[in-house]
Amino acid sequence: MEKLLNNVHWLLRLPLIGTFIAHGYPILGSNIDMGFIGYLVGPFEFFGALLVLIGAFTTSLITRIGSVMISIIMIGAIYLHLFKWGDSLSAVEWQFLLFCVSIFLVIKGNDF
Repeated sequence: MEKLLNNVHWLLRLPLIGTFIAHGYPILGSNIDMGFIGYLVGPFEFFGALLVLIGAFTTSLITRIGSVMISIIMIGAIYLHLFKWGDSLSAVEWQFLLFCVSIFLVIKGNDF
């Protein structure tokens, strides 16, 4: 049971890492029509996910840095959906879930 408890964090990490590597890699180094900030979205998604992965094997600081990068992206995504594009709250449920998982990892780091 202790082995399960020590590894349950992967249930949060893997979907977060997979989502941001899959979505960040294709736009790495490209502008997504948002000016200068558009060039930061891909690197923040991709390298944030890599840091969350590497942080699991190293220190909480690495996990926290990657999670902050992802949190920033998710704040921007939620803002755009709700206030620029006029979507409803139901349109941001996935973004809000990813934001909450990343904030959890910012707060907890590797201390489970």
